[in-house]
Amino acid sequence: MAEELSAAAASAAQHGGTAKAVSVIKEVAMLQASLSQMQLQAETAKVSLECLHLCEQHAKRCVQLFVDALKAPSPTHELASDAAWALNKLTGRCAVTRQWMIDAEGIVAIRCAFVSFSSHNDTLVQCLLGIVHNLRGLEGLTSLIHFSASAAGAHLSDSVLAALVWSVSDVVKEGQGTVEGSVQAFQAILSVLLHRPQSSDVQDACCTALAALVHADARLGTLLVEAGRLPLILDTLRHAMTLGSGGDNIACSCANILVSVAQASSLQAAAIQEHGGAELLIQFGTRDAGRAHEEAAIWAIGHIAGIGAVVNVMSAASTLPAVIRGGLDAITELACSLNSLDDIGRLPDILRRLRSLLAQILTPDSPIKCRKKCFAAICSTMMGLAPHVEPGQIDEFDRTVVDMLELQKTDLRIEADVEIAENIVETLGRIALVKPSWHGLLQGLNAEQVFVQRIQTGRGHSRLLKYSFWAAAALSGLPFVCNQLQQNLRCADTIDAAFCTIIDILDDDLEGDWVLRDAKHCSRDAIPGILKLISEAMRGYVLNTRLTSRGCHCIGLLVALIPKAAVPAECIQAVFNALRRHRRSVEVVRDAMYAFHILLEPGNARSGNTTSGGSLDTDKAVVETLREGGIEAIAWQALSDHAEDGNAELLEETVIVLCETSSVGTTLAGLVEAGPGPALTAGIKAIFEFGRQRPTVLHDSARMIKLKVMEIAASSVADETLQQNSALLVGFCDHLSGCV
Repeated sequence: MAEELSAAAASAAQHGGTAKAVSVIKEVAMLQASLSQMQLQAETAKVSLECLHLCEQHAKRCVQLFVDALKAPSPTHELASDAAWALNKLTGRCAVTRQWMIDAEGIVAIRCAFVSFSSHNDTLVQCLLGIVHNLRGLEGLTSLIHFSASAAGAHLSDSVLAALVWSVSDVVKEGQGTVEGSVQAFQAILSVLLHRPQSSDVQDACCTALAALVHADARLGTLLVEAGRLPLILDTLRHAMTLGSGGDNIACSCANILVSVAQASSLQAAAIQEHGGAELLIQFGTRDAGRAHEEAAIWAIGHIAGIGAVVNVMSAASTLPAVIRGGLDAITELACSLNSLDDIGRLPDILRRLRSLLAQILTPDSPIKCRKKCFAAICSTMMGLAPHVEPGQIDEFDRTVVDMLELQKTDLRIEADVEIAENIVETLGRIALVKPSWHGLLQGLNAEQVFVQRIQTGRGHSRLLKYSFWAAAALSGLPFVCNQLQQNLRCADTIDAAFCTIIDILDDDLEGDWVLRDAKHCSRDAIPGILKLISEAMRGYVLNTRLTSRGCHCIGLLVALIPKAAVPAECIQAVFNALRRHRRSVEVVRDAMYAFHILLEPGNARSGNTTSGGSLDTDKAVVETLREGGIEAIAWQALSDHAEDGNAELLEETVIVLCETSSVGTTLAGLVEAGPGPALTAGIKAIFEFGRQRPTVLHDSARMIKLKVMEIAASSVADETLQQNSALLVGFCDHLSGCV
C-alpha cells in the first residue's frame, strides 16, 4: 500500500492536471484582480485563496512530519536519514521552508539527531550540517560547535565534530558569514583545538578553518595573539611534525595561519619569532621528505622572518629541492615590494645568487628542476632593485637586462618557455617605466626590435602578445602600437593586443599596474588615420565580440582628442555595425554607446576644443548623422534588451546618448513609461551626469525634471539606489533653477 501511494504521489507531481494545479491556482489568483464583473471576481478570489491557504497548510504539515521524524524518541538511522535528506533539499531550494522548520522546533530536532547518531559521519550528518547552514549560516554552525562542548553534546564523535568544523571552513572560503559570526566561529574553533588535541582529524579541520578565517579577516590574527593562543598553533605544528606525512596538511594550515598573522603586523611577526615560530618552520621545511608542504613552510619563513632568512635557509640547505623551490616562491613574492633599506641592500647579492642558481639548474644533470620559479624570482628581484640603482652601477643588474633581451630571441618550445617569456617581457616593460635612465638604456639596447621579434614568434599565445605590446608601448608609446596594428590586420590576437594597449595608454579612468598614462602619444593630426585603422581592423572580424567591444572602446578614447569634424565616417559606421550585429552583447553595447557618448560631447570637451562659459552646443551634424543611422531606436532597444543584465554603465551610457540625440524630457518620459527597474534607476543617474556636463541644456526643464523625479522616488521608496540617484538629480535641478 505504501509503495503504491508513493508512486501515485510522484506521478501526480509530474504528470496530468494535478501536477499543474498549483500553478493554475496561482495564475487564477493573479488574473482575478483584472476581472471587471464583481461577483465573478469575488468568487474566483475566494476559491483561489482557499486553495492557496490549503496548499500552505499541507506544505507546513509535510515539513512538520520531517522534523518530527528527526526528534522521535528512538528514530532508526534510515528514518532520520530520509528526513534529514528531505529537509536539506527543501531548505536549500525553498527559502520559505526555513522559517517553517524553525517554527516547528527544527533546531531542537537537529540536535536530537546529532546526539542519537553521534558515532556516524555519513550522509545523515552531512545533511544535518547542510540544514543548519541553510537555516542560520555560519552562526548556526558555530552554535553546534558550542553544543558539542556542552553536557548534552560532549559525546559527539571526533569524526562528526571534524565534519562540523569542515563545514565552517567551507562557508568561510565561500565568503559567507558576518564579521561577528566569524569572530564567534574563530573563538569556538580555537576552543575545540585546545580541548581535542588527541584527534588528528579534528586538528586538521580546525587548523584549516582557522587559516581560512584569519586569511579572510586579519583582525582575527590580532585576536589570536592578544588571547595568548599563538603557542597553541605552534604546539599543534610541533605535534603535526611527529605524525609524518599524516600531519602535513595540519602543518601547512598552521604555516598559513602564521603567515596571515605576520602579514597583518610587524609586531605580530616579531611575536611569532619570539615564540620560536621561524625555527620551527625551518625544522619542518628542511626534513628532506621532498613534499610540497615543505615548500610551503620555507615560503612562510619569508613572510615571518623576512627575505634574508629565506636566503640563509636556501644557502644552508642548497641540495634540498623543496627548500630551493619554496625559497624561490618567497623571493618572488617579497623582492619586488621591499620597503626596508636593509632588505633592499640585500637584493644585489640575492640577484647574484639567483643567477648562479639558474646556471646550476640549466645543467642537464641538475637535481633541482625549477627553471620557471628561478626566472620568476630573478624578475621580482630586478623590479625591486630597479628604482634604487642606475645603469652601470651594478654589473649583475646590467648583465641580467642584456640576458633577458637575448632570451626573447629564442624559440618557444614548451609552455614553460611561454610563461618565462611573459614574466621577462613584463619585467623589462616595468623597468622601462621606473626612470628615464633605464628607459634610455633599453632603447639603446634596441629593445623595441626585440619586442617586435617576440610579437612575431608569440602568435598563438595571446597573453604573451599582450605583454609584448604593453612592454613595447612602455618604451615607444602609441606610434609603435599603431605601426604593429597596421602590419597585422589579419591576426585577431595581435589586433586584440593592440586594442588593449591603446586602452592602457589612453584611458584615464583605468587604475592599476598596467596603466601607461605617461607613454608617448601620437600627434592630433595622426588620430583620424588611427581611427580608420581601428575601423578596418574591426571590419575584418565582425563576428568577434571581444575585438568589436574593445575597438569601440578605442574609438571612444580617440574621438575625444580631436574635433568632431575630423572623425572619419567609417569610424561612426563601425560603431553602428557593432550595435546592429551584437545587440545582445553587454560588452559591445556598453562600449559602442560609450563611443557615441564621447562623440556627442560638446565640442569635444575632452580634447580641450570647447567654448567658454559651460553653454556648449552639440555638433548638429553629428547628432543628425546618428539620428539618420537610427540611434534612438537602437538605444531604446538596448535598454529593453539589457535592463536586467546588471550593467549600470551600459544603461547610463545609453541614456546619455538618448539625452543628446532626443531631449532630457523625452528620455525621462520614455524611461517612466517602461516602468520601474534598473533602466529607470540608472537613467536618473545618467541624466544627473548629463546635466553636470550640459547644465545649460538641463536648465530650462530643471523644474519639470525635478517634479517628475520626486514623483518617481515617492512611488519606489524601497529602492535605495533609486532614492540616492533621485536625490542627486533633484539637488542639481534645485541648483540650476534656484528653487529650494
